[in-house]
Amino acid sequence: MSSEPTSIILSEENESTKPKRLPRSAKKRLRYERIRQKHKETPKKKKKPKSSHHHLSLELPISSDDVSTTQNISVTGKTFKRAANDRLAEINQESTAPAICIDCAYNEAMSPKELASVARQIGRCYSSNRRAQKPVKLILTNWSHDSPLAEECRRVTNGFDNFQIILSDKSIHESYPTERLVYLSPNADKQLTEIDEQNVHVIGGLVDESVKKNMTYQACQDKKIVCYKLPIETYMEHSIAGGSFNQILSINQVFDILMTYMATKDWRQALKANIPERKGWVVKNIPDSEENKIKTD
Repeated sequence: MSSEPTSIILSEENESTKPKRLPRSAKKRLRYERIRQKHKETPKKKKKPKSSHHHLSLELPISSDDVSTTQNISVTGKTFKRAANDRLAEINQESTAPAICIDCAYNEAMSPKELASVARQIGRCYSSNRRAQKPVKLILTNWSHDSPLAEECRRVTNGFDNFQIILSDKSIHESYPTERLVYLSPNADKQLTEIDEQNVHVIGGLVDESVKKNMTYQACQDKKIVCYKLPIETYMEHSIAGGSFNQILSINQVFDILMTYMATKDWRQALKANIPERKGWVVKNIPDSEENKIKTD
């Protein structure tokens, strides 16, 4: 009889010495305090000063009594845009400056999606021209300020209305003498082998996902405008890796090819740098004597 009370007493003692569980809110508070203390004890790393400007390289023309050259200077982003826009504004006033025109006469033939793509490509052309060593007059003909294309240009490109682009509501044959116009079309019979900077080179402002063949070529035929295609077949060949092998390029790709050729006088470099690899075209090895013959033909 004496053993039973003893066990009861021991059980009560165990219950009284057992630690109580903390509520969830208290556990969270303790965890927060530990993290806070650890953060205080950790030495702080010194932050590197951040540069508030991105530096870009800009080539500006410098002329003296005897020499005309360019100087490569490093400028911040805002300064670059201001200086580049000023330079384009000056070029737009020069009567002898080379000109590349985008013919915006095909708006009704395109869907809203295609118009948005044209607007983005026009923006890329402007960016390329602004960064070019040798900028050109960038002209948009058949332009309407309240057209769906104009609205898309403003939507997809910030500051479009401030771009140094020549906007003309006239057609290309009304804007320039027909004999000065050279229209680029993948459906043309002749290949462009030389660029005469006195001519106005025209790119059709068309993104045609349904591929309505001969649209730009037929427009040239109707207006008796000379039409050429880029010399892709002359200076390039099919890659063994395969590809689509078509010669339909975006507006900005054609623009960049023309710009690169005018700066380098090298078709292989211009085509290689700007035709996407997925097209499947690779540069041919052409002897200099044969290349000279191509240019004179």
